Amino acid sequence: MISEKQLEANRSNAQKSTGPTTDAGRNRSRSNAFRHGLTGQVTTMTEEERVAHDKFSKAIIQDLDPRGAMEIQLAMRVATDSWRLNRISAIEDNLYALGLSEHGGKQNLENVQIDAALTTAYVFTLESKQLQLLTLYEQRLNRAVEKNLALLKSLQAERKTQRETAMNQAATLLKLSEMNGIEYIPSKDGFVFSTAEIHTAIDRQQRLRRAVTTDFSNYKPGKFQTQAA
Repeated sequence: MISEKQLEANRSNAQKSTGPTTDAGRNRSRSNAFRHGLTGQVTTMTEEERVAHDKFSKAIIQDLDPRGAMEIQLAMRVATDSWRLNRISAIEDNLYALGLSEHGGKQNLENVQIDAALTTAYVFTLESKQLQLLTLYEQRLNRAVEKNLALLKSLQAERKTQRETAMNQAATLLKLSEMNGIEYIPSKDGFVFSTAEIHTAIDRQQRLRRAVTTDFSNYKPGKFQTQAA
């Protein structure tokens, strides 16, 4: 057990700890470790970067519309690698901007545009290894995005096919039960649909069948009032 003397010393030391006191120290402290709520992984970013990253990733994931752990995992990989691709482009632009800042005005003092063009070429030769490395990373990330996107679409197509098959089966069993005057309970057959969902699917199927056999040659677009729900 800690002694009273040691406890008092700890309290005294804690009072002396005020955190970063310089601008550089405060800036470093802004890049704090963060455990991502979805992946559980610890990453380090500035607050501004994290806000931008999370906003970007959220938009990508929403567009991909994943369902279930595996689809969410693949969608997150696509979003993360897409963010990295954008970062590679930013690094490349910043390399040239840094080179223009450090070496500009040395190639052609009489013409600013010619000087910028020559300086850009000089930066390319100066940073060729780094630019080549960025290109290599970009190619790898592009392949990863394409691979994960293809896997995600494959899983989604399989899920939708399974759902459609299950819905058709549930609709058939519901119609049979109702024709016999029996209440149908989908869960007893292992379906996750409600009877309302099944009735909506049946109605849609019937309207589609009527639409297939309907002659639309005399159809003219018109304005109609929205039907009440």
